[in-house]
Amino acid sequence: MAYAVVQKTLDPPSVEQLCRAVQAVPGLTRYDATVLAADAFGIIAENLSLESASVIQRRLAAEGYETELVDQDKLPTLPPPTGLRRADCLPECLVVYDALGRPKRIQWAQVCLVAAGSVRLSEFKRVERQYVVYHPGPWLLAVPVVLSDFADREERNLRLALEILIEAAPARYRATAHNFNYGYLGPRQHRRPAENFALLVRDLMQLAINASANRGAVGLAQDPAQTLEYPARHAFEEEMIWLLWKLRGPRPLPGQT
Repeated sequence: MAYAVVQKTLDPPSVEQLCRAVQAVPGLTRYDATVLAADAFGIIAENLSLESASVIQRRLAAEGYETELVDQDKLPTLPPPTGLRRADCLPECLVVYDALGRPKRIQWAQVCLVAAGSVRLSEFKRVERQYVVYHPGPWLLAVPVVLSDFADREERNLRLALEILIEAAPARYRATAHNFNYGYLGPRQHRRPAENFALLVRDLMQLAINASANRGAVGLAQDPAQTLEYPARHAFEEEMIWLLWKLRGPRPLPGQT
């Protein structure tokens, strides 16, 4: 059985606090602590034995930072994501469109979580490379010939990302600001995708009145210029899992408070 060390709040421990706690676990180093600290968006560490998780919890408590130990199987799991390039936020419902442009109506009461933020994503860009080869020509002269090939190059780019969780299905819709159709905004639409994205997030939060929102969505709705940055998709999703776990009522291990 695997255990997770879960934060009681979304304020993470300091790197030094985590270093001192993690180094008490055999096999873990200061480097491991720095990696965990950078990715602490609700869950400090996962896939631990009960003994190792308990050591980290006790050491962090000695540093004045409280956590909970959770059976990892008890943490919520996110449904597989569905790409979303168009949606309409109407007063009566949310309308999402599939890749063929077919609409699906979702009642606002079914939206349980809106998550947004500036997420560093791995993307692959096709790059052309040109090179010259020489073929034998007349009179023993070498004739230069320009050839091309293509390769995929990985890039890490910050993207404004959105995820919408639907409770009834369950379903998860995923979108990014730079390739989304904001047509429903009508005269409110701006030239800059970031401003349209902020309006979309604000509409979702105002209409899905029963839904929770992550810190990125709350900040973006209040001030589009201040977007919370997530170092990776995993950190973004981790905060979503933490919020769902809190919503459903956390159940720590027996004997914990």
